[in-house]
Amino acid sequence: EWLFGVFLRSLRDGKPAMQPAEGLITIPAFQQTVIEELAARLKKGVSDPLDLYRSFVESIPKLDLTPFQEEVMGLVSGFIDDYGLKNEAIEGIAFAFLKEVPVKARKPEGVAAGILQAASDFGLFEEIYLTQQIIAEELGTTVGTLSKYRDMVGEFVMEWVGRDKNGQPNHQNQHRQPQIMPEVVTEMGTDPRLTERGLWETMKRTENAKSVADVNKVLQQPNVKFVPKTDAERAQQLCYEAFEKDGKERERLAREALELDPKSGDANLLMAEFAEHDVEKELHYLNALKTGYLTFDDSFDVLWGYVPNRPFLRALLSYGAWLMEQGRYDKAIEQLTEIMDKNPLDHQGAKWLLLSAYIHAGKWEQAGELTDSFALEDNTGIGMYFHYLSDLHTGVLKPHERSEMKQFIKKRNPHLFKLLKEGKKPGAFPRRLSLQEGNKDEAKLIYWLIYGIPEVDGFMG
Repeated sequence: EWLFGVFLRSLRDGKPAMQPAEGLITIPAFQQTVIEELAARLKKGVSDPLDLYRSFVESIPKLDLTPFQEEVMGLVSGFIDDYGLKNEAIEGIAFAFLKEVPVKARKPEGVAAGILQAASDFGLFEEIYLTQQIIAEELGTTVGTLSKYRDMVGEFVMEWVGRDKNGQPNHQNQHRQPQIMPEVVTEMGTDPRLTERGLWETMKRTENAKSVADVNKVLQQPNVKFVPKTDAERAQQLCYEAFEKDGKERERLAREALELDPKSGDANLLMAEFAEHDVEKELHYLNALKTGYLTFDDSFDVLWGYVPNRPFLRALLSYGAWLMEQGRYDKAIEQLTEIMDKNPLDHQGAKWLLLSAYIHAGKWEQAGELTDSFALEDNTGIGMYFHYLSDLHTGVLKPHERSEMKQFIKKRNPHLFKLLKEGKKPGAFPRRLSLQEGNKDEAKLIYWLIYGIPEVDGFMG
């Protein structure tokens, strides 16, 4: 997206900066005609700033929707409001899809249902889990029609995000598997996210619902406790309870879960923490992966969006991190690459571990290819440190540039600089991190990723 408005020059920390003043307008990336018109007028020179704002008014006819498209957008917006989704990205995808993809449909309901199902598959429903059947019934269409347009929307989004900054196909990456831009990860760790248990229990409570009315009836009873029907469900519930605990209680719940269901992926992951010997640890990891391969459902556009898939993705991340602790980087790369193949959106932040594993293994060329495929300035600037590593590796920095880099790191995240100075072994990958720029959790993550890399040791020495 682009921001348009009045900005003033200012000084921040003694350095030139831009301060937004007034009239800010967000321009979505799909409004390319507006962006191009503004750029052209700015290039010619502007005597009256009002001329720039006229670009928005003049572009309105180009953005008009047909009556059919307006019906689709109305259905999508109504669904979003009814379920309290509050996600602007859903409407953005719907608008862009309708404007760019010629859809020949007799009724708007099927198109709207397909858009909503694609949004659900891409993880945009957040804490709401709805089956295809429920979405189709809510919109008054069939699952078959929904699936048809879901596939069209999914293909459009995969192609749309692969364009360059001018909205044109990025031919440079045509030989690669189409990928969706990864999300900005603010939560990481080997434990599940705090919202996952609620999602799983909601899914279980509504999985036998045959209509929207049935779903609403269940969702309107939030205080009703979920009661497992099988040993496998009971074991999974115990695992979620264990993930919320520490120490002996965590181990007790994990053992109880494993007794109920020896094949439980999460129970095996938890028990790997408490195994004394590496052989026993690895056996638990491999058991978790085996169960994951047998139960993984790859019928969704975004596999992370289907909650029962997450224990397998969690097992891949946990095993990959443990292999990195053991110095078995080539094997770790296999696990982490599989996560990226299965979940290109990378809700787990696996790309950072994969990048670290490449560097630890001395595979700088592969690390470079990976950095080229992602915007490393996202995720609270973690990628910046990998850029620094690359500069240190190539040896292009002069002494004064190394000194400036050290001072910048010290200022940006003092917690990280302290960890680097102490040089202690970081241990196991953190179970849960909440990432913000410059905070302790960001420091823990970066330190874990770069610890033991010769370029880092030489830099701090």
